[in-house]
Amino acid sequence: MRLNQSLVTANAFEKHLVNRRRKKNWGARSTGFNLMLTSMVDMFSMLVVFLLQTFSSSPEILVLKGVALPDSITPSIVREAPVLSIAKDGYLYLDQKLVGKTTDITKKPDELLGRLNAIKKNWSTSHTNPFSGEINLQADKEVQSTTVSMVMGILTTSQFQAIQLAVIGK
Repeated sequence: MRLNQSLVTANAFEKHLVNRRRKKNWGARSTGFNLMLTSMVDMFSMLVVFLLQTFSSSPEILVLKGVALPDSITPSIVREAPVLSIAKDGYLYLDQKLVGKTTDITKKPDELLGRLNAIKKNWSTSHTNPFSGEINLQADKEVQSTTVSMVMGILTTSQFQAIQLAVIGK
């Protein structure tokens, strides 16, 4: 059996159809990639909101649980400083850690002074600015003013001259 030469070789029109089919399939494969911009924009907007909430320009201090701060009509901006809290049950806390009973601390302030001096020494390692002598004082509404003034006297003897009283602004 002999093969016909005309069947083996394709004419120009058949070559054109084959090339057209190849180009058609090649183009279909290359356009299969789609970029979902809506999801990416949503993700970036959530990232921006998270960063704005995380990096606020003014520091915030934690109010000790069980301490009801007094109200004020002239609040000021909170500065970053150690926090000393006087609870209504008579206990004194320094940076959320119990120091002792307020009556005992006012009689023998050695433990509080030791902790305050340790904060002053460690301030330069954890902060870029030098220690300025500031402290935030949180006192419950029901704590007597004489108790607050005695604690403030202890603070001034330990070179904490800038005492900021924590209040709730209206």
